[in-house]
Amino acid sequence: MKDSGMKTATLAAACVVLLAMMVPERSWGADAPGVTPITGVNDAAMAKSARASKLIGNKVYKGDTSIGQIEDVLVELDNATVSAVILSVGGFLGVGNKLVAVPVSEIKVDSEARFATDLTKEQLSNAPAFDFGKLR
Repeated sequence: MKDSGMKTATLAAACVVLLAMMVPERSWGADAPGVTPITGVNDAAMAKSARASKLIGNKVYKGDTSIGQIEDVLVELDNATVSAVILSVGGFLGVGNKLVAVPVSEIKVDSEARFATDLTKEQLSNAPAFDFGKLR
């Protein structure tokens, strides 16, 4: 009796797997009925984009030296564009560091897929501290 239950369970599991393999894969993209794409949001735009949550916490390099870490991303609300990244510079293990706003045009992705800048550690250390209180 116990063996019969095991055979039934095995047969049922095999049927579920077989059915899952037979059902065609469903596309939930623009091809799905009733879906209307939003202008400007397409595969080409997405391929050149990055999530802010994935940027935050990444180090920024000048050559092989880490000179800061991305702490935040500023979005200009009137134009919906990224205006600056906030870097944490100086300090050690988060103590004694300061936040500096750097124009997004100063941050690039280098050949090693790291965030890089031509700004020096000294330039960032001498830059004015960023004040979150100045934001809307």
